[in-house]
Amino acid sequence: MMTLQARELCKPFKHHRDVLRSYNRNSPRAKARILILAMLADGQLAEPELDFLTRPNTLSRLGIDREDMIQVFYDFCEDAAQLPVDRRDCLLTENVLDQLFQEIHNPSERQALLRLIFDVIRSDGQLAANESSLFWYAVESWKFSPADTQHALHRQ
Repeated sequence: MMTLQARELCKPFKHHRDVLRSYNRNSPRAKARILILAMLADGQLAEPELDFLTRPNTLSRLGIDREDMIQVFYDFCEDAAQLPVDRRDCLLTENVLDQLFQEIHNPSERQALLRLIFDVIRSDGQLAANESSLFWYAVESWKFSPADTQHALHRQ
């Protein structure tokens, strides 16, 4: 189980749910949400992570424009606020993570997204435990072999 520190974003609700809104398979929004999760995995949104989104081709590699990315970010925060909370951290159960990763079916989309996850979690020069856990969860969820993982990380 991972936690997503939310501080002021996640305020406890009386009725929690253990699912997030669903997106179409391989959709730009489904891919964007996973990248957003990677950006927030360490519990804070660092400036280099935001700068990563403005790099040439980052959003186009997801197939999404800036406005849709902002909407997905907002929707993710809204959904995360309804997840169970432990010490002000939103709990991302295996059920929630599986839901997110199962929305990406296309092998080439998975490889491209794994590369983006890798790039964004190291964009601030630090690798937090939750960021590393999320990366390896993606590798395991998508059943990447070591060769698949290496290939994904060498993609541009």
